Amino acid sequence: MDERVERRRPDRHQFALRLLRRLAVLLLVVSVALWAVPRLLVEFGVLGPTAQERIAEAQRAIATARAYGGSEGLAPLRAAEEGVVRASALAQQGHERDARRAAVLATSSAIEAQKMALVAQTEVRQKAETVYNDLDRQINDLEKLYQAAAPGLEKQQTAQLVSLMKVTRQSTGILFLAYEKQDYGAVVEGEPRARQAVASARKTLESVRR
Repeated sequence: MDERVERRRPDRHQFALRLLRRLAVLLLVVSVALWAVPRLLVEFGVLGPTAQERIAEAQRAIATARAYGGSEGLAPLRAAEEGVVRASALAQQGHERDARRAAVLATSSAIEAQKMALVAQTEVRQKAETVYNDLDRQINDLEKLYQAAAPGLEKQQTAQLVSLMKVTRQSTGILFLAYEKQDYGAVVEGEPRARQAVASARKTLESVRR
């Protein structure tokens, strides 16, 4: 009886494993290349924005930070402005790669300045709202105190109180108008003068009433 011939290779499993390993290594290399090559091309300026485009982006970010209320005293804003100057100088000298890096750092600093400016703006707005509500309440109390103190006074005393209330209303009215115009910084800045005027008027009215 003839022996049956084995047509399949006895090491077929090892061959398949080696093939799969090679495919896995190849796929890994391809995936790394797909991840790294575009970044390298961007890094060396083959792909992506130019230095001038990066500088323009940083300048727009700086302008936005200023629009949000960022002042010259804000450290990130100063860093961003200095970064743009440095990036522009590098670009003029032909150092494209370094110029892009400096511009990107300037943009990051400008974005940080935007965040800080927005936080400061929110704090000022909340402070102005507190001042507005408190002074509005105090003016209403003064009006009631004036109505209680004015009857029965001599003509000269009445005229003095009318003048006093007019000045006090003007002092607080300036702040109320600033608040309605959303000029919150002016409200906070003018708070001490307005409170002093209200306190002085209250003291006079209470003295007259007694």
